[in-house]
Amino acid sequence: MRKIAAVLFVVRGGMSDMQSARPDLAQVVPQAPWIRRIPLRSPTLPPATHTNAYVIGESDLVIVDPGTPWPDAQAPLWDALRGLQSAGLVPRAIVLTHHHLDHASAAAELSREFSLPVWAHPQTTERLSGRIEVEIARSLHDGELLPFGPSGLRVLHTPGHAPGHVCLLDEAGGGLIAGDMVASQGTIIVSPRDDGDMALYLASLRRLLSLGPLRVWPAHGVAVEEGDKLLGRYLDHRLLREEKVVRALSSPAHTIDALLPLAYDDTPEALYPLARESLLAHLLALVSSGRVARRPQPSGEDHFVLLHP
Repeated sequence: MRKIAAVLFVVRGGMSDMQSARPDLAQVVPQAPWIRRIPLRSPTLPPATHTNAYVIGESDLVIVDPGTPWPDAQAPLWDALRGLQSAGLVPRAIVLTHHHLDHASAAAELSREFSLPVWAHPQTTERLSGRIEVEIARSLHDGELLPFGPSGLRVLHTPGHAPGHVCLLDEAGGGLIAGDMVASQGTIIVSPRDDGDMALYLASLRRLLSLGPLRVWPAHGVAVEEGDKLLGRYLDHRLLREEKVVRALSSPAHTIDALLPLAYDDTPEALYPLARESLLAHLLALVSSGRVARRPQPSGEDHFVLLHP
């Protein structure tokens, strides 16, 4: 029998299976016991309060997204790793899915505490510069296989939410470590002001959907057994929002401030700052597809004009 989550060990709050899972409790499932979800309280967007760190492997371990800057919130991950070490498992590396601080904030501390190298996509390395003091020891590239789990983890470069965003596909059938492609708690923001790109994000969603049925392990919330349906809902939602933006552009509205209450009439005004980022992302995607023209104005507030309904 594999050395599995039976060594899981001393995680505060205990473990939960798929049926009784809670976002704030650690989770493992019998079908893939080499994947361990350990939620860490983090400075992420509400309603989520935690970012999931993942500890993956049977004998050699990789830690994905240690994302909290707070020492007390880091403790469950530290405790879990020490419990696994006492059972003979060996942490070997840290992987960052992307550069956002609720995913990377503890990377330097974890690296020092357990003498681990940090791996990330080159565009993540570039954007971490000046944000946190961490040395990236290895660049990750699309398609490479990392030696963790029964058959390894395939790196999938999935830009859009962030330029260097990667997912990890468990080749043994344990599912997809999805980072911030989707969430089972809260939502995902694509912000052009933080290098988000809606056109790339939609393309990445389609790529993940092409993998077929799979379990999704998100960065926020519990694992989702029918992960392809979650991915499909995210894609459908974005495409419906895109069409609302197109309809809004058919009105006399041309600026972001004028378009916002039309394209996001189902969104509380308290969330308009986040909706504004998503609206800009959709507009820029429509510009890149040729459906919309972006016309700078002397006032500095660009006008967006529908070219092809």
